[in-house]
Amino acid sequence: MAEEACIFCQIAAKRIPARIVYEDENFLAFLDIRPLNPGHTLLIPKQHYFRVNDVPNFGEYWETAKRVAIGITKALNALFVSYATVGLEVPHAHIWIIPRFDNDGHGGIIDWSNIKKIPDEEMDEIAQKIRSNIPPKEVKEEKVEEPKEEEPKKERSKEETYWIKRELDIT
Repeated sequence: MAEEACIFCQIAAKRIPARIVYEDENFLAFLDIRPLNPGHTLLIPKQHYFRVNDVPNFGEYWETAKRVAIGITKALNALFVSYATVGLEVPHAHIWIIPRFDNDGHGGIIDWSNIKKIPDEEMDEIAQKIRSNIPPKEVKEEKVEEPKEEEPKKERSKEETYWIKRELDIT
């Protein structure tokens, strides 16, 4: 599929509107328009990759998913989140981040047909709550070694210098 025809590429390029809850230079998270629960979010790479495991910065991708999940959990008081990467309905890598609640109609595993009808105003409120609860990206500080201070050179007496030279000549 050409990137121009990919709906997620168009969302990333802001040609199609979405309720964006998170964005950085590499990734974009937005509410699913067919939510399985309030706060159901999709996290995509801004670049077009077919599968999740095709994303070159795979670890950063999952770290971002974790931060978004923390924001969802705090914002909506979710018990936990479920992650899924099964979506082939859109051929663009995406991680489903689905908050789980008591009596959410899913049971032990996600019921993929249990799509919720959530009014637009409530979806907007949910997006705002999630945005304001996502923790900031941790900045990894590079360890810079402190320059070692050189010990000051010890002044030697003439006598000490004489004996050192003499010892060197002997050995």
